[in-house]
Amino acid sequence: MNRVSFYLPRLGLSALILCIGSGVILAFYYRPTGNVFRTVEEITTLVPYGWFFRQLHYGTGQAFVILMFLHTMDHLVRRRYRIYPFREWVTLVLSLALCFHTLFTGFILKGDQEGIFAGRIFLNIIETLPVAGRPIGRLFIAPGEGFFFLPYLYHCLFLPILIIYLMRGHIREWLPDPKFILSAGIGLSLYALFVKPGLDIPPEASVPSVSGPWFFQAIQTLLKALPPLLAGLIIPGLFLACLLLLPLGNTGSRALPSKKGIIRTAETALYGLLIIALGAYGLLTLRALIWGP
Repeated sequence: MNRVSFYLPRLGLSALILCIGSGVILAFYYRPTGNVFRTVEEITTLVPYGWFFRQLHYGTGQAFVILMFLHTMDHLVRRRYRIYPFREWVTLVLSLALCFHTLFTGFILKGDQEGIFAGRIFLNIIETLPVAGRPIGRLFIAPGEGFFFLPYLYHCLFLPILIIYLMRGHIREWLPDPKFILSAGIGLSLYALFVKPGLDIPPEASVPSVSGPWFFQAIQTLLKALPPLLAGLIIPGLFLACLLLLPLGNTGSRALPSKKGIIRTAETALYGLLIIALGAYGLLTLRALIWGP
Protein backbone atom coordinates (compact mmCIF):
# COMPACT_ATOMS: atom_id res chain seq x y z
CA MET A 1 0.00 0.00 0.00
CA ASN A 2 1.40 3.42 -0.93
CA ARG A 3 1.37 6.40 1.40
CA VAL A 4 -1.48 8.17 -0.41
CA SER A 5 -3.78 5.17 0.02
CA PHE A 6 -2.70 4.90 3.68
CA TYR A 7 -3.19 8.53 4.72
CA LEU A 8 -6.25 9.67 2.76
CA PRO A 9 -8.93 7.57 4.51
CA ARG A 10 -7.41 8.02 7.98
CA LEU A 11 -7.14 11.79 7.67
CA GLY A 12 -10.61 11.88 6.14
CA LEU A 13 -12.15 9.98 9.05
CA SER A 14 -10.28 12.22 11.49
CA ALA A 15 -11.90 15.23 9.81
CA LEU A 16 -15.30 13.49 10.01
CA ILE A 17 -14.95 12.97 13.77
CA LEU A 18 -14.09 16.64 14.27
CA CYS A 19 -16.90 17.70 11.93
CA ILE A 20 -19.50 15.71 13.86
CA GLY A 21 -18.23 17.07 17.19
CA SER A 22 -18.35 20.71 16.08
CA GLY A 23 -21.71 20.11 14.39
CA VAL A 24 -23.25 18.82 17.62
CA ILE A 25 -22.17 22.03 19.38
CA LEU A 26 -23.64 24.23 16.63
CA ALA A 27 -26.89 22.25 16.59
CA PHE A 28 -27.64 23.42 20.14
CA TYR A 29 -27.84 27.03 18.93
CA TYR A 30 -29.13 26.69 15.36
CA ARG A 31 -32.86 27.24 14.75
CA PRO A 32 -34.12 26.11 11.32
CA THR A 33 -37.25 28.27 11.47
CA GLY A 34 -37.88 32.00 11.55
CA ASN A 35 -35.03 34.34 10.63
CA VAL A 36 -32.32 31.77 9.97
CA PHE A 37 -29.82 34.33 8.74
CA ARG A 38 -30.08 36.18 12.07
CA THR A 39 -29.62 32.89 13.93
CA VAL A 40 -26.39 32.19 12.03
CA GLU A 41 -25.13 35.73 12.66
CA GLU A 42 -25.89 35.36 16.37
CA ILE A 43 -23.93 32.10 16.48
CA THR A 44 -21.03 33.82 14.75
CA THR A 45 -20.99 37.03 16.81
CA LEU A 46 -22.75 36.41 20.15
CA VAL A 47 -22.25 32.76 21.13
CA PRO A 48 -18.89 32.29 22.90
CA TYR A 49 -16.43 30.86 20.36
CA GLY A 50 -19.34 30.38 17.97
CA TRP A 51 -17.29 31.81 15.11
CA PHE A 52 -14.56 29.26 15.81
CA PHE A 53 -16.86 26.23 15.88
CA ARG A 54 -18.68 27.42 12.78
CA GLN A 55 -15.44 27.78 10.84
CA LEU A 56 -14.11 24.51 12.26
CA HIS A 57 -17.30 22.72 11.19
CA TYR A 58 -17.03 24.19 7.71
CA GLY A 59 -13.33 23.34 7.36
CA THR A 60 -13.64 19.79 8.68
CA GLY A 61 -16.67 19.09 6.48
CA GLN A 62 -14.89 20.34 3.38
CA ALA A 63 -11.73 18.43 4.30
CA PHE A 64 -13.63 15.18 4.88
CA VAL A 65 -15.47 15.32 1.55
CA ILE A 66 -12.38 16.37 -0.44
CA LEU A 67 -10.27 13.62 1.15
CA MET A 68 -12.99 11.05 0.53
CA PHE A 69 -13.24 12.22 -3.08
CA LEU A 70 -9.47 11.82 -3.48
CA HIS A 71 -9.71 8.39 -1.83
CA THR A 72 -12.36 7.34 -4.35
CA MET A 73 -10.31 8.77 -7.24
CA ASP A 74 -7.29 6.84 -5.95
CA HIS A 75 -9.35 3.66 -6.27
CA LEU A 76 -10.59 4.69 -9.70
CA VAL A 77 -7.20 5.66 -11.15
CA ARG A 78 -5.58 2.47 -9.84
CA ARG A 79 -8.61 0.49 -11.08
CA ARG A 80 -9.10 -1.14 -7.71
CA TYR A 81 -12.77 -1.53 -8.51
CA ARG A 82 -11.63 -4.69 -10.32
CA ILE A 83 -10.52 -6.36 -7.10
CA TYR A 84 -13.15 -5.09 -4.67
CA PRO A 85 -16.61 -6.66 -4.35
CA PHE A 86 -19.20 -4.83 -6.42
CA ARG A 87 -21.21 -4.01 -3.30
CA GLU A 88 -18.21 -2.35 -1.65
CA TRP A 89 -17.58 -0.15 -4.69
CA VAL A 90 -21.25 0.87 -4.86
CA THR A 91 -21.21 1.70 -1.15
CA LEU A 92 -18.12 3.88 -1.57
CA VAL A 93 -19.54 5.82 -4.54
CA LEU A 94 -22.98 6.32 -2.96
CA SER A 95 -21.36 7.47 0.29
CA LEU A 96 -19.37 10.07 -1.64
CA ALA A 97 -22.51 11.32 -3.40
CA LEU A 98 -24.29 11.62 -0.05
CA CYS A 99 -21.32 13.49 1.39
CA PHE A 100 -21.57 16.11 -1.35
CA HIS A 101 -25.30 16.41 -0.68
CA THR A 102 -24.52 16.93 3.00
CA LEU A 103 -22.21 19.81 2.07
CA PHE A 104 -24.96 21.19 -0.14
CA THR A 105 -27.55 21.15 2.66
CA GLY A 106 -25.02 22.85 4.92
CA PHE A 107 -24.61 25.57 2.29
CA ILE A 108 -28.39 26.10 2.28
CA LEU A 109 -28.46 26.30 6.08
CA LYS A 110 -26.32 29.44 6.04
CA GLY A 111 -29.64 31.19 5.52
CA ASP A 112 -28.07 33.94 3.45
CA GLN A 113 -28.87 34.91 -0.12
CA GLU A 114 -26.50 32.29 -1.56
CA GLY A 115 -28.01 29.53 0.56
CA ILE A 116 -31.56 30.47 -0.39
CA PHE A 117 -30.56 30.72 -4.06
CA ALA A 118 -28.92 27.27 -3.99
CA GLY A 119 -31.96 25.72 -2.32
CA ARG A 120 -34.35 27.21 -4.87
CA ILE A 121 -32.20 26.10 -7.81
CA PHE A 122 -32.02 22.58 -6.39
CA LEU A 123 -35.80 22.49 -5.87
CA ASN A 124 -36.45 23.81 -9.39
CA ILE A 125 -34.18 21.13 -10.88
CA ILE A 126 -35.98 18.35 -9.01
CA GLU A 127 -39.36 19.70 -10.07
CA THR A 128 -38.42 19.36 -13.75
CA LEU A 129 -38.82 15.58 -13.36
CA PRO A 130 -41.90 14.51 -15.31
CA VAL A 131 -45.06 13.67 -13.31
CA ALA A 132 -43.45 13.19 -9.87
CA GLY A 133 -41.06 16.15 -9.79
CA ARG A 134 -43.08 18.35 -7.44
CA PRO A 135 -43.82 15.71 -4.74
CA ILE A 136 -40.23 14.45 -4.89
CA GLY A 137 -38.95 18.01 -4.51
CA ARG A 138 -41.10 18.46 -1.40
CA LEU A 139 -39.24 15.55 0.19
CA PHE A 140 -36.07 17.69 0.15
CA ILE A 141 -37.24 21.30 0.53
CA ALA A 142 -40.63 22.74 1.46
CA PRO A 143 -41.17 26.28 0.12
CA GLY A 144 -42.32 28.92 2.56
CA GLU A 145 -41.72 29.21 6.30
CA GLY A 146 -40.28 25.69 6.55
CA PHE A 147 -37.73 26.21 3.76
CA PHE A 148 -34.74 25.32 5.97
CA PHE A 149 -36.36 22.63 8.13
CA LEU A 150 -35.94 19.62 5.82
CA PRO A 151 -32.35 20.53 4.83
CA TYR A 152 -31.67 20.82 8.57
CA LEU A 153 -33.04 17.31 9.22
CA TYR A 154 -31.04 15.87 6.34
CA HIS A 155 -27.85 17.67 7.33
CA CYS A 156 -27.98 16.96 11.05
CA LEU A 157 -29.68 13.59 11.20
CA PHE A 158 -30.58 11.52 8.14
CA LEU A 159 -27.48 12.00 5.98
CA PRO A 160 -24.82 11.56 8.72
CA ILE A 161 -26.52 8.39 9.97
CA LEU A 162 -26.83 6.97 6.45
CA ILE A 163 -23.24 7.85 5.54
CA ILE A 164 -21.84 6.28 8.70
CA TYR A 165 -23.98 3.19 8.12
CA LEU A 166 -22.78 2.81 4.53
CA MET A 167 -19.17 3.44 5.54
CA ARG A 168 -19.17 1.21 8.60
CA GLY A 169 -16.87 -1.32 6.97
CA HIS A 170 -14.48 1.42 5.85
CA ILE A 171 -14.59 2.98 9.31
CA ARG A 172 -13.66 -0.31 10.97
CA GLU A 173 -10.82 -0.82 8.50
CA TRP A 174 -9.44 2.73 8.43
CA LEU A 175 -10.32 3.99 11.93
CA PRO A 176 -7.61 6.57 12.71
CA ASP A 177 -5.49 6.33 15.81
CA PRO A 178 -5.19 9.32 18.18
CA LYS A 179 -2.16 10.79 16.38
CA PHE A 180 -4.16 11.22 13.17
CA ILE A 181 -7.05 12.84 15.03
CA LEU A 182 -4.63 15.10 16.94
CA SER A 183 -2.81 16.13 13.75
CA ALA A 184 -6.06 16.84 11.94
CA GLY A 185 -7.42 18.69 14.97
CA ILE A 186 -4.38 20.96 15.22
CA GLY A 187 -4.29 21.70 11.49
CA LEU A 188 -8.00 22.37 11.13
CA SER A 189 -8.15 24.38 14.38
CA LEU A 190 -5.41 26.63 13.00
CA TYR A 191 -7.48 26.97 9.84
CA ALA A 192 -10.53 27.99 11.91
CA LEU A 193 -8.47 30.48 13.90
CA PHE A 194 -6.64 32.24 11.10
CA VAL A 195 -8.72 31.86 7.92
CA LYS A 196 -11.59 34.32 7.76
CA PRO A 197 -14.95 32.87 6.71
CA GLY A 198 -16.63 34.01 3.54
CA LEU A 199 -18.97 36.96 3.70
CA ASP A 200 -22.61 36.03 4.30
CA ILE A 201 -24.94 38.01 2.03
CA PRO A 202 -28.16 39.14 3.76
CA PRO A 203 -31.26 37.72 2.03
CA GLU A 204 -32.61 41.20 1.27
CA ALA A 205 -29.31 42.55 -0.14
CA SER A 206 -29.07 43.63 -3.77
CA VAL A 207 -26.12 41.94 -5.50
CA PRO A 208 -25.37 41.46 -9.22
CA SER A 209 -24.99 37.67 -8.95
CA VAL A 210 -24.77 34.84 -6.46
CA SER A 211 -23.04 31.48 -6.67
CA GLY A 212 -23.67 28.04 -5.27
CA PRO A 213 -21.06 25.91 -3.44
CA TRP A 214 -17.81 25.33 -5.32
CA PHE A 215 -18.66 21.76 -6.39
CA PHE A 216 -22.04 22.88 -7.77
CA GLN A 217 -20.76 25.75 -9.88
CA ALA A 218 -20.04 23.59 -12.93
CA ILE A 219 -23.69 22.50 -12.95
CA GLN A 220 -24.69 26.14 -12.43
CA THR A 221 -22.67 26.97 -15.55
CA LEU A 222 -24.33 24.17 -17.54
CA LEU A 223 -27.75 25.42 -16.48
CA LYS A 224 -27.15 28.57 -18.51
CA ALA A 225 -26.78 26.56 -21.71
CA LEU A 226 -28.85 23.41 -21.17
CA PRO A 227 -32.35 22.59 -19.89
CA PRO A 228 -32.46 22.05 -16.10
CA LEU A 229 -33.54 18.42 -16.45
CA LEU A 230 -30.55 17.64 -18.67
CA ALA A 231 -27.91 19.71 -16.85
CA GLY A 232 -29.06 19.05 -13.29
CA LEU A 233 -30.33 15.47 -13.36
CA ILE A 234 -29.71 13.48 -16.53
CA ILE A 235 -26.00 14.26 -17.03
CA PRO A 236 -25.03 13.83 -13.33
CA GLY A 237 -27.26 10.76 -13.11
CA LEU A 238 -25.66 9.12 -16.15
CA PHE A 239 -22.19 9.82 -14.79
CA LEU A 240 -23.08 8.32 -11.40
CA ALA A 241 -24.68 5.27 -13.02
CA CYS A 242 -21.62 4.64 -15.23
CA LEU A 243 -19.34 4.99 -12.22
CA LEU A 244 -21.44 2.51 -10.23
CA LEU A 245 -21.52 -0.01 -13.09
CA LEU A 246 -17.80 0.14 -13.88
CA PRO A 247 -16.84 -2.98 -11.83
CA LEU A 248 -19.33 -5.11 -13.79
CA GLY A 249 -16.80 -5.34 -16.63
CA ASN A 250 -14.53 -7.47 -14.46
CA THR A 251 -17.49 -9.55 -13.28
CA GLY A 252 -18.59 -10.08 -16.88
CA SER A 253 -15.09 -11.13 -17.95
CA ARG A 254 -15.08 -13.90 -15.37
CA ALA A 255 -18.62 -15.02 -16.15
CA LEU A 256 -18.13 -14.95 -19.95
CA PRO A 257 -14.48 -15.78 -20.68
CA SER A 258 -15.22 -16.15 -24.40
CA LYS A 259 -16.29 -12.48 -24.51
CA LYS A 260 -13.47 -11.24 -22.29
CA GLY A 261 -11.82 -9.14 -25.02
CA ILE A 262 -15.03 -7.34 -25.95
CA ILE A 263 -15.97 -6.74 -22.32
CA ARG A 264 -12.50 -5.41 -21.47
CA THR A 265 -12.64 -3.05 -24.45
CA ALA A 266 -16.05 -1.76 -23.36
CA GLU A 267 -14.81 -1.33 -19.79
CA THR A 268 -11.75 0.60 -20.98
CA ALA A 269 -13.92 2.84 -23.16
CA LEU A 270 -16.28 3.53 -20.24
CA TYR A 271 -13.31 4.19 -17.95
CA GLY A 272 -11.90 6.65 -20.48
CA LEU A 273 -15.22 8.47 -20.80
CA LEU A 274 -15.45 8.80 -17.01
CA ILE A 275 -11.95 10.27 -16.79
CA ILE A 276 -12.76 12.73 -19.60
CA ALA A 277 -16.03 13.68 -17.88
CA LEU A 278 -14.25 14.26 -14.57
CA GLY A 279 -11.65 16.40 -16.31
CA ALA A 280 -14.31 18.45 -18.10
CA TYR A 281 -16.26 18.95 -14.86
CA GLY A 282 -13.06 20.01 -13.10
CA LEU A 283 -12.28 22.56 -15.83
CA LEU A 284 -15.83 23.94 -15.70
CA THR A 285 -15.56 24.23 -11.91
CA LEU A 286 -12.21 26.01 -12.16
CA ARG A 287 -13.59 28.38 -14.81
CA ALA A 288 -16.62 29.15 -12.64
CA LEU A 289 -14.48 29.79 -9.56
CA ILE A 290 -12.27 32.23 -11.49
CA TRP A 291 -14.75 34.04 -13.74
CA GLY A 292 -18.07 33.12 -12.15
CA PRO A 293 -20.65 30.53 -13.23
